[in-house]
Amino acid sequence: MTTTIDTLSAELARDGEVTIGFNRTKQFLRNPVGLLGWRRSGPPAPQVIVNDFGLWAASDGFPEGGVPWARILEVHITKVNVSSYIDVSIRTPDTPDRRRTLRLPHMLTVDPEDLAKWIVMELMERGNPI
Repeated sequence: MTTTIDTLSAELARDGEVTIGFNRTKQFLRNPVGLLGWRRSGPPAPQVIVNDFGLWAASDGFPEGGVPWARILEVHITKVNVSSYIDVSIRTPDTPDRRRTLRLPHMLTVDPEDLAKWIVMELMERGNPI
């Protein structure tokens, strides 16, 4: 049986990049007219991109070009009520001894726990064990 982590790893190996968008519920909350097909809209924009360079997310505070693997210090799940969020702690380029925590978007097509585990596995494979 193929797991989500196996699927993500295979896509990264095959395409060199994995793009993750919002799930159907989040798409509906953001644009009910487009989701119901009453009006054609373009394909949903990716919210998280994982590639050989590192990690990028469409959220406040994330660097424009993404965060290279070497600057990622920690990935963990934060539970708020019934929701799970993925927080990524990074080393800032201007002050390498300081840490900054960024939060990935919520309600993605991949379960947050599976996505966090996979990102940690990719980070460890690139020689930066957590």
